[in-house]
Amino acid sequence: MKSFRKSFAKSVGKTFTSRYTLVFVNGFLLASLLYFYSEDSYEKKLFEALASYVKDETPRTKNNEEALLLNSLHLTYSLGKNRAGIFANKEINTLKASLIHPVTYDLMTTNGACGSYAYILSRLLNELKIPNRIAQMKVDGLYGGHILVEAKMAKGWVVLDGSYDLYFKRANGSLASFDDVKNNWDYYKSQVPADYNYHYAYNDVRYTNWDKIPVVMPVIKGFLTLAVGKEIANNFSFRTYALRKFHILFEATIFIYLLIFLFIFRRYLQTNREKLTRFLPFTFPRRKPLLVISGNAERKVA
Repeated sequence: MKSFRKSFAKSVGKTFTSRYTLVFVNGFLLASLLYFYSEDSYEKKLFEALASYVKDETPRTKNNEEALLLNSLHLTYSLGKNRAGIFANKEINTLKASLIHPVTYDLMTTNGACGSYAYILSRLLNELKIPNRIAQMKVDGLYGGHILVEAKMAKGWVVLDGSYDLYFKRANGSLASFDDVKNNWDYYKSQVPADYNYHYAYNDVRYTNWDKIPVVMPVIKGFLTLAVGKEIANNFSFRTYALRKFHILFEATIFIYLLIFLFIFRRYLQTNREKLTRFLPFTFPRRKPLLVISGNAERKVA
């Protein structure tokens, strides 16, 4: 049994390190790189166009920062509402939509309900270079019952709900934060639209589900806490930075490609040592002989 395992492992190793396998893997990775790059470029150009539209629609005034946020919110709601009516209850079961689920899918269909609105708005704010984070509201005791976006202004964070085109105003007219609404829901609930779901009562919020992947996510949070502190780690929104999925896949594929390239290059050096030493002597420099002294005799040992 032991010899069979060794033989099997050896044959598998030869298969995976054979020239044909490496050529296939190399071609597959190059094709994947091209695909991921083209999809990421397409998505980026779309959101660049949306960001350009928001800027054009925003007058240059003292409240330019607030106007940019609200115009982004209105555009997100307008795009999502129109598409939601068309694609409602229509499932698009494709590998790209189900496995990768890029923001372009949310932009086209809004099938992710409040999540789609939040991802579109967050991606748009990213393109406008406005710091933001995706917030998971606690509804009926469960986090993630409703998804929002919080954007950072000069005076602090403000809450935006793309699925209702909703923002809140303080008594002084400035935009309100999640905590403002949470601490005075009786005051702010008068500002919600007629079709609002009052289960979304701003009871609590989290920004990342650190328990989603056991062991891995808690370890990441631990390192993040050590690096930037507990408060920043608790308020860190992982999804905000993971919206450009094709860009992440592109970079991950480049990393894998480089690892395989280094493996192939190292193997080539090992199997062609003599040839390389003859034509490129600097590749494998010869070691200088050692002098071994024994009594009055002196001899060289390579």
